[in-house]
Amino acid sequence: MNRNRRFAGPADFAEDGRTRTVTHIMELDLATIPGQRIGHYRNSARRAIKLYGLGATGARVAQEVGRHTRPNVEVRTGRQPVGWAEVAGAMPDPNTNMIVIVCGDGDEGLFQPRDGRPDSLVTFVLLQRRDNMLVVGDERVATARRHSDLFVTTSDADYVSDLIDNLAS
Repeated sequence: MNRNRRFAGPADFAEDGRTRTVTHIMELDLATIPGQRIGHYRNSARRAIKLYGLGATGARVAQEVGRHTRPNVEVRTGRQPVGWAEVAGAMPDPNTNMIVIVCGDGDEGLFQPRDGRPDSLVTFVLLQRRDNMLVVGDERVATARRHSDLFVTTSDADYVSDLIDNLAS
């Protein structure tokens, strides 16, 4: 084998060395266009979301998202300790696909889920004052981490808005 050759020429790939002409017909594939849903694919369906803003920072973010959101997003806020009943509702809606809880650094302790967890994906977003603060082993966030499918820390205040917009549209 000659290691100094750069790439094989076209004849090296043809089974019999004959030249072939290939014509490609370009078709519009909506799945490749950012922002478009993939038709009839359940993981690409528009989500029914409950957004809960916890504490002062979380409430401000959730209310801002609520001003620009769609009818399939329900927004609630609270500044007191809450459990699943306050976050998901006393009778959780079986059509809810996702629950997003957002709070500012220091308010994560207000999330006190004692009762049964709803049958929805749960994302907990902790908005930090400074970027890249390590909270992996932090006991203050242990409850939120244990009771969520996805735990996100960010200093980007637009993260929640972008998340809701992408999942609910």
